[in-house]
Amino acid sequence: MFEIKFYLATEVLACEKSHRDATEADYLTAFDELRPRILKAATSAYSKVRSSAITLDLAHFR
Repeated sequence: MFEIKFYLATEVLACEKSHRDATEADYLTAFDELRPRILKAATSAYSKVRSSAITLDLAHFR
């Protein structure tokens, strides 16, 4: 068994809010709403990179 770490850029979760206006609750709500897309993007990114640490940014969600 091994671990793959995925880091998610805050821009993905910020949606329409600026980073200064976004609260922790905003980020958690956005994560919950985007979870299916995050899993799809993570699967796609891992199939291309096969790294133990992958950062998902806005480009992964287009």
